[in-house]
Amino acid sequence: MAKTKSEPTLIERIRAVHPRYADLLEAQERLLARQAIAQAEALPLGQEERRALLGWVVQQPKSKPRPIVRHAGAVDLVGDLLSPQPETEVNPPPSPPTWAGEKRSRELGAELEAIAEALKLLAPEITKARKEYSKLVVAQRGQEYKAVAEAVVSAACALGDAILAHHHFITAQRLDGVAYSMYRPLNLERFGNVDESGSPLMRTIVDAVEQKHVGAGKIPDWKMPADITLFAGGN
Repeated sequence: MAKTKSEPTLIERIRAVHPRYADLLEAQERLLARQAIAQAEALPLGQEERRALLGWVVQQPKSKPRPIVRHAGAVDLVGDLLSPQPETEVNPPPSPPTWAGEKRSRELGAELEAIAEALKLLAPEITKARKEYSKLVVAQRGQEYKAVAEAVVSAACALGDAILAHHHFITAQRLDGVAYSMYRPLNLERFGNVDESGSPLMRTIVDAVEQKHVGAGKIPDWKMPADITLFAGGN
């Protein structure tokens, strides 16, 4: 059996149109993933730090190690008989952490700060690239959307025509003295007076004309036989 070719992923589709936008999105995704991992690791360390603070451990002043400096006059008197100073005397190591996870907590804090700043730098680049990508896609598929919009307008016109036919029928029955409620007529109040500019169907069509998806000739010349409220009584 021939292997079915899988559909391209979203990032693959984006890369085919705008490679840099795809790179930016992948970089953002990597940073967010690392941020989540670092935050998860930092959470228990933060709790540990708070416990240390409550125990007055990290609030005590920490002495700063100082190098041991031999007396210059004494060194001159003894001369070559002295052994070289150990490295730990000349360059003493920093004081040990006041609580077990202090060093790692600081590392994570610095990493999270760097990630947050990196995400800030990426944000405007992503916004700019998204606009560029969108323009390229619209240039490729604009006519396809135009056809979709035209289909919506055609359907709105057809529905409006059908609603008017319904109202004309009920109006004729009302004028003939028929109790038209016997027909169990449709409740079409939600569409309002379809010939008014603010009605849902007319607004949809006018919007499409204003956005230049269809020509002005698509605006229908509807005229309601009576106000919509006259069809609500069911007489």
